[in-house]
Amino acid sequence: MRYATSRPRSAPCSKPPPKPPPTPPPAMEMHPTVPEATQLEPKSRREFLGQLATTAAILASAGCANQLGAATAVATAATPAPAAGPTTSPAPASAAVAARGHRNAPDKWDDSWTTRLTAPHKAVFDCAHVEDGEAVGHTYTWMQGLHDALGVPNDQMHAVLVIRHAAIAMALNDAMWAKYELGKTNKVKDGKHWATRNPYLTQGPDRKPRPGDQPDYTLSWLARHNHTLLGCDRALQGCSYEIADRTKTEHAAVYQELAANLIPGLILQPSGIYAAIRAQEAGCSFFKST
Repeated sequence: MRYATSRPRSAPCSKPPPKPPPTPPPAMEMHPTVPEATQLEPKSRREFLGQLATTAAILASAGCANQLGAATAVATAATPAPAAGPTTSPAPASAAVAARGHRNAPDKWDDSWTTRLTAPHKAVFDCAHVEDGEAVGHTYTWMQGLHDALGVPNDQMHAVLVIRHAAIAMALNDAMWAKYELGKTNKVKDGKHWATRNPYLTQGPDRKPRPGDQPDYTLSWLARHNHTLLGCDRALQGCSYEIADRTKTEHAAVYQELAANLIPGLILQPSGIYAAIRAQEAGCSFFKST
């Protein structure tokens, strides 16, 4: 009996298993790169966090302080201030000058002139510099224009002249001009010489009065015809200081003397700026003279 010899069957051909797809690299995380030199060590981090906590505490306390300050301000406003006692601390220079400059000023100011501004034509002329009395001429020019163009009579017009700042000498009478040489200090001549009288108050000897009731170039004409002349007390205070320094006399005495020698009809006001605006509030048109 023959035995059949068999050889082992070879395994069928098969394709090699596919390679697994390559694993993509892990996605890069977007973290800011901190240089090694600035990496915070544990100790530095603790200090940094401590600084943050301290800053937050300061801000919180500041907010509380603001609220407390506001509440204190309200409470202070509602509580009457105690009577001022003596103090050894000097007031600031500006405050001291302001207080000193107005210690002789009137306690009350005449505002009744505003009730007389009833004419249909009224204007306020701001005179801050002498400039040869141009402001007086401006009032004349305005009134003469109303006469010529519209036939307006004198009782239907009202001029308000505010004398202030460097023009305050125009508010003083002839006696003050002569005593304190105001013509020389203000560079005002009467003819060929320094004026020893107020040349804007009345006409000079070389001028003849205008015929009839026509407006004239003088402050006295304005006053006689019920127009309004206003003077600046702040400027008068300054003038009295200048005279007191120049003559080596007391300011208070000089101020009182000047206030007693204003031109007839002039009304002293707290300031010329106040007077000019007050006249506008009463219905006057405004004209800047000098």
